[in-house]
Amino acid sequence: MKKKSLAAKKRIHKLLLNHLKDNRVKKIFSGFRNHLDKFVNNKAKIGVAISGGPDSLALAFLTKCFLLLNKLDSKFFIVDHRLRKESSEESKSVKSLLEKFDIDCKVLKWKGKKPKSNIQSIARKERYNLLKIACKRNNIKHLLIGHHIDDLYENFFIRLLRGSGLRGLSSFGESIREEDNFFILRPLIKFKKEDLIYISKLAFN
Repeated sequence: MKKKSLAAKKRIHKLLLNHLKDNRVKKIFSGFRNHLDKFVNNKAKIGVAISGGPDSLALAFLTKCFLLLNKLDSKFFIVDHRLRKESSEESKSVKSLLEKFDIDCKVLKWKGKKPKSNIQSIARKERYNLLKIACKRNNIKHLLIGHHIDDLYENFFIRLLRGSGLRGLSSFGESIREEDNFFILRPLIKFKKEDLIYISKLAFN
């Protein structure tokens, strides 16, 4: 790697880490770090699901800072469902934005025939399927997603209205253990969306 590229990366890394001096960001990062320390081995590679919303952009920032401070490796993934004409361009736009901050994302494309009904549910399942396959290929056992406390409240009332039992109502916790010892983690589940909007604006303008 050229010296100029190394110097540019160091400037970017310093810029990102300097945001941790902000008291509000520092508090959120502390909770984020405690969550990962609780569930992830300090030498384990992690995967990160990015969508482009303020919650996932905040997740990208917090994860990148965590990786820099702990000298760890990770893979960032964006799922392009290709359900709308704009989706591919939006994925490229998010990928391009994050690359400016030395966050390299791989776009995972949902190929094949798309459903005509129950689209959201099927798309959600396919999204997790693509993410799990990508993690498996990269020997990743922990996937981070950007769900926050407002998602938890919304999900709770939706399931309540649908008549879910206690098990269904309590299934939106900090982590989910899947088959083959694969974990889906929600390190932002205790934070409000407004906090994540604040971080995404601060870090990525």
